[in-house]
Amino acid sequence: MDRSESVGVGVVFVLGLNLRPAVTSLGAALGDISARPGMTAAIGAVLVAMPLWASGLGGWLTPWLRSRWGMYRAVTWALILLGLSLTLRVQGGPVLLLVGTALACLAIAVIGTVLPVLVQSSSSRTRAAFTLALGTGSTVGALVTPALVSAFSWQFALAFWALLAAVTVHLWQSAPQSGVVFAARSLSPRRLFSSAVSWHLTVYFGLVSTLTFLVMGWLPGILRDAGISSSDAGFCLALSMAMGLPMMWLVPFLVHRGRFQSLVVTGLVVSNAVGIVGLLVLPATLPWLWSSMLGIGMGGLAMALTTISVRAGGNADVATALSGMVQGLGYVIAGVGALACGLLHSVTGGWRAPLAMALVVLCGQLWCGTRAARPVIVEPAPVAPEPVEAGAGEPAIPLPREPMLPLPVSEEINELS
Repeated sequence: MDRSESVGVGVVFVLGLNLRPAVTSLGAALGDISARPGMTAAIGAVLVAMPLWASGLGGWLTPWLRSRWGMYRAVTWALILLGLSLTLRVQGGPVLLLVGTALACLAIAVIGTVLPVLVQSSSSRTRAAFTLALGTGSTVGALVTPALVSAFSWQFALAFWALLAAVTVHLWQSAPQSGVVFAARSLSPRRLFSSAVSWHLTVYFGLVSTLTFLVMGWLPGILRDAGISSSDAGFCLALSMAMGLPMMWLVPFLVHRGRFQSLVVTGLVVSNAVGIVGLLVLPATLPWLWSSMLGIGMGGLAMALTTISVRAGGNADVATALSGMVQGLGYVIAGVGALACGLLHSVTGGWRAPLAMALVVLCGQLWCGTRAARPVIVEPAPVAPEPVEAGAGEPAIPLPREPMLPLPVSEEINELS
């Protein structure tokens, strides 16, 4: 491995670890949180969808933060905000929990939007470390949080992940500060709106995130309502996250090879479909199998994130803008989907309607994902030239000039005399 890489594999991995525990810990402890006075099913649905909306806003703001502060300072302050919000959100009631979760996810969105830019010019090992960290953070958050809840309390279990943010701040400040980190040019995501591939990738990411956050937020509840114990439901969530780890490592290599990307998208959608149908028909029969298939299908997240840097064609400004568009608008799509599923559950009192909606989401994943997999480099729309005011510089319509004819020789002599 080249030691001169702008951001080391270890730093990228630790940064990526911070992107999921704040969310998966909520899903793992949601049963205990829901028992708190003032918590309702509607608030629980908003709590699951809130990270997505906040992540969308943070992803949209990241290009502006990059141009104003630079990547290094933006990530540093995002890590500080993440640690503080994870600590403060457990100090009060439902309102403070919602606000703290929103702030934590804003910080996570900044880090998550910057990471594809940092790794786009690095080795394939560094790029795979980013997506692998997402799966590892999801697995660790789902596995460790229930143990912390049992040993201490749900407040301690949620605040525990602030320690990871504190450690990451120190590692990030010790990282090499390359020109990529300090790049300050800004390209608005709006300049990519004319690209069809950008929209396909954005919608694909949004639909993948919808299903991912549904699994992280609602899978334990689905299994508990099917008659499975809380400990077994928590284990199935951790198993689902763990089964996604190999895909987080494998999918980036397949994407960068540039072959059979549409088949990869199709295989991931089919895996998710098997898990959803299993939960819909026989949730208590083989819960470990359905959870495993959903975990394998989470490789779609690695597919979307890796495709961002590939479609940018090595241009850091395009990568930042595309990452902001894909994650900013994609998380908004996912937030609407997650809230709709949660409200369907609260209205119907069951999981059949939300799971049926998840199957529709998978159809959209297949359609947009296969189109986003086409080998196209995203180019920003050209900037229209500013109109020149009348009277400033050259006139808008050039005036005709008198022809310059040579003078006769006699006239030349008279002119000289």
